[in-house]
Amino acid sequence: MRRDLIFIHSAGKQGGDDGSSRFLARLEAALDGLFRIVAPEMPTPECPDVELWLREIDRLVSNSKSDARPGAVLAGHSFGGSTILQYLGRNREIYRDDNWLSAAFSISAPFWGLKDWEVTDFALSAPEIAALQGLKDLYFCHSADDRIVPPEHQDAYADHFPHAGCIRLRSAGHLLSDGDADDLIEKIAAFA
Repeated sequence: MRRDLIFIHSAGKQGGDDGSSRFLARLEAALDGLFRIVAPEMPTPECPDVELWLREIDRLVSNSKSDARPGAVLAGHSFGGSTILQYLGRNREIYRDDNWLSAAFSISAPFWGLKDWEVTDFALSAPEIAALQGLKDLYFCHSADDRIVPPEHQDAYADHFPHAGCIRLRSAGHLLSDGDADDLIEKIAAFA
C-alpha cells in the first residue's frame, strides 16, 4: 500500500495550462508509482473562501487516514501552500499524536501580512505559528525567478520557522510548470 500525497492547488482557474495544472502533471509523472496522488479541485478556486478550503482539506485528510498507509505527505501550491499551513496550525494532532503526516511542503506560497499581501483571513495567527513549530518535516519551496509571489515570501517563512527546510529553485517560476523542480521532487520522493 502506498502513502498518499495530498496536493492542494493554487487559487484561480485550473486545468490546461492554468493554475497548478502543469505542475501537478509534473508531480504525477515523477511520483505516481511512489504515492497515491490525491489532487481534487478545491471549492470556488477563482474566489477562494479559506474556510471552505480548510473543510475540504479536513475531508481529504479524514479519508486518507482511513484509506491509506500512515505517513502521508501534504503539499500545497501558492494559495494551497498557505492554506495547508493554516490547516496544520489548527490541527496539530495530525502530526503530534497519531503520526498520520510524514511531511508538509508549502510551495510558492504567499506569506500573508507582507506589504501588499495583507489579507487577515489568509494570514497565520500567532497560535497557528506557535503550533507549527512542532512540525518536524516542514519544507518551504520557492523559485528565485517567481514574479507572482516573490522569494521574499519564502524568506519570511524561514524567519518564522527556522526549523523548516528551504528549497530554492533557480528557474521554475511561480507555476513550476517547467524549469528546475528536481530538488523539490526528490525531497518529496524521499517520503514515499
